Amino acid sequence: MQSRFCCPRCGEALTPWVRRLELAEAVNLHDSHTWVLPSGWFVRRDSGLLPAPHLSERPANYPWVFAPMSKWWLGVHSDPRRTVGCCGLASYGPELPNLVCACGQEVGLGYRDCLGPYWYSLHESVVHEQEVDPDPPRGIAERLARLRERVAGPIARMGYDPGGRHASHQHDPPSWDATLRLAEVTLDCGGGVDEPALVIESQQLPAGAQLVVPLPWCQLVRLAALGEQPWAETESPLTWKHERRGGPRVCVSRRKRRVLLTAWGPGSASWAVTIAVRAWADAWARLAG
Repeated sequence: MQSRFCCPRCGEALTPWVRRLELAEAVNLHDSHTWVLPSGWFVRRDSGLLPAPHLSERPANYPWVFAPMSKWWLGVHSDPRRTVGCCGLASYGPELPNLVCACGQEVGLGYRDCLGPYWYSLHESVVHEQEVDPDPPRGIAERLARLRERVAGPIARMGYDPGGRHASHQHDPPSWDATLRLAEVTLDCGGGVDEPALVIESQQLPAGAQLVVPLPWCQLVRLAALGEQPWAETESPLTWKHERRGGPRVCVSRRKRRVLLTAWGPGSASWAVTIAVRAWADAWARLAG
């Protein structure tokens, strides 16, 4: 089955059609700047995938938990007391919902502040629609097994620094033009499940150079095993940070036919490149097998 959730006042969809998540390895409960769930999936608050110690900010009357969504689906409340955090959208409890439908109905709580992980949750009053999934996912277990084998290998070479440190996802579109442009890419992974990294190679890089991007195991599972879209919109980029490695924070967003990939960290850990959208999508499809 697939589900979508609609406004209890006007009936408009608040989410796209989504699937109930059952894969624990795709959940993130700890790392900051990382979505708690992959986009396109949801869980109930009382799911065994969300242990009790991690539910204090998602009260019982907001049972439906998702990854952050774009303003196409959910708006942010105009009252700054309900939204302002240290570094992003904050949530101050069920008495101050900060997500609204386009009609103005208060429908949810959202959190994208620095302490992470990032999540949205919808109120119990929203309408839950269900229908038969016309294209249910297949082969997830097989892809996950192949991914475990692939990530077990070592990272053979150090990562290359392509520059582009001033590129901005939201506020400075011309900054994208100052980055190295990759017209085609190939992807691999390594480092093991505990310290995974994505390896990016391209003919547009110097001979023998590669980009090395640390990422949490859950993020690799989402992108390679579940087929999560490998970018988000510039207003709220797909983002992650592996705290055990001490950074960097990685963001991926799309504008027109380009994807901007930024890594923000100490020293040479900060860099940015732009990649052709089709090349980026195809590379992830090949990695997923």
